[in-house]
Amino acid sequence: MIPAGSFVMGRPGAERRSGAAAAEAEPVAMRIQAPFALSRLEVTRRQYARFIEDSGHEPRPGCRTWDPTLARFNEDARRDWKNPATPAQPVDDHPVSCVSHADATVYARWLAQKTGEPYRLPSEAEWEYAARGGSMGLRPWGEEAEDGCDQTNTYDVTTAASYRLGWDHAGCRDGYADLAPAGSFLANPYGLHDMIGNVREWVEDCATGSYAGRPRDGRAWTWLGGCGQRVVRGGSWLSPPDAATSAARAAADGNDRADDTGFRVALDLGDRTASGGEH
Repeated sequence: MIPAGSFVMGRPGAERRSGAAAAEAEPVAMRIQAPFALSRLEVTRRQYARFIEDSGHEPRPGCRTWDPTLARFNEDARRDWKNPATPAQPVDDHPVSCVSHADATVYARWLAQKTGEPYRLPSEAEWEYAARGGSMGLRPWGEEAEDGCDQTNTYDVTTAASYRLGWDHAGCRDGYADLAPAGSFLANPYGLHDMIGNVREWVEDCATGSYAGRPRDGRAWTWLGGCGQRVVRGGSWLSPPDAATSAARAAADGNDRADDTGFRVALDLGDRTASGGEH
């Protein structure tokens, strides 16, 4: 359960970059109007398999996977959520990956129907607020990526030894060369695991290059006619330090499936209450 409260979305003084990442340099004051709940863990393969079996949903095959031979991501028609390239031997407790924004949305709707509770994808503002866990810095544990290898699974010394990705890595060892089972690392102050790292997470918002004009009350920013791209948050096991912070954002086509992208769900609490706070 995440309390209502205020925070600054984005990162003051951040270097201006291109694409969706540009908005990070435009901090805005946000107010989360009401408490909400968020999954402690990323949705797992076990949970997703139960959904597939019960709902009859048939995700489109194909997934963008890391090709170690070419050292780049490639579309692979043989891959899907059941057999992603990473990890090589997935288990039920790994986060599900190779799912699109549409797949994640159908899952949330199915869960809402099965439980009678208003499950949905989180908004981008809700996601960042929850990821911060009450902090104002780059990460809930502090400013330095090297101090967080007990709390996050990103591109670190362990991963760099197995995957030569050509960008900076955190100077610590988290113990996983690639994807880790959900909940393998310490939770943030709100009790949430893997908000930063492991798999990138879909949120509801349309992707933009600016925060100008967005709702300031925590609602998702979408528009009639649909989104060209959607926001993904949190970075993944292969993200360098500058893409693995509470405020970092990226964009992907809503039909994109990648083996480092998954999701978690949010829940409206209605009349149920939680203690509020200012952060």
